[in-house]
Amino acid sequence: MESQFVLAGITVEITKFHHVVSALQPEELGIVGDIILNPPAVKPYAALRDRLCSQYAESEEQRLRGLISGMQLGDRKPSRLLLEMRSKADSRILEELLKSLFIQRLPTHVQQILAISDDPLDKLAAMADGIMAVAGPTSSIHVINAENQDLRTMQLEISSRLSRLETHERSTSRGPEGRFRRRSSSRESGAHTHCWYHRRFKERATKCRKPCSFQTEN
Repeated sequence: MESQFVLAGITVEITKFHHVVSALQPEELGIVGDIILNPPAVKPYAALRDRLCSQYAESEEQRLRGLISGMQLGDRKPSRLLLEMRSKADSRILEELLKSLFIQRLPTHVQQILAISDDPLDKLAAMADGIMAVAGPTSSIHVINAENQDLRTMQLEISSRLSRLETHERSTSRGPEGRFRRRSSSRESGAHTHCWYHRRFKERATKCRKPCSFQTEN
């Protein structure tokens, strides 16, 4: 459009504005309807052009995202994935956008390393190849170590709670009631080691369920 204006010798903004409006399709009119109804007093053509360009740029980006949205790393090398993404995009995608989409498809520990680098995308892909070659098993070790650490923390917490419980029981057992409970428990402890049948029927029981320490008198 700009070349046509140059060839036709059109330089006035409002004239360019009306030329573009007359060539718009119905769906495009909906995008710039507010500008057509109320053209800016200054540079109306520039406002119209910028709105159209921004809308089409977003649509192109969304289309390209859709083309490569299903592409994942899988068992490929990162550099191989980048080649396939570039092939899909067919050189119509900004390098920064391609970089973002590429890094998103890498493992988290690789993303964290590459995120701080300003190197060209091809070099980042080569770096990712190297990281994946040497750091894959390391990430698994880190996960195992973290799980072991969590288990040790739980064990320490359980031990701490048991110690507090034992301390509390010792402190409460020092009074008269505590001594009574100890005497009562010592008398009952033998009965608690008997199964239900021997606790209920004593020596008349015809069944027994282990463990049971009841002994029949001869």
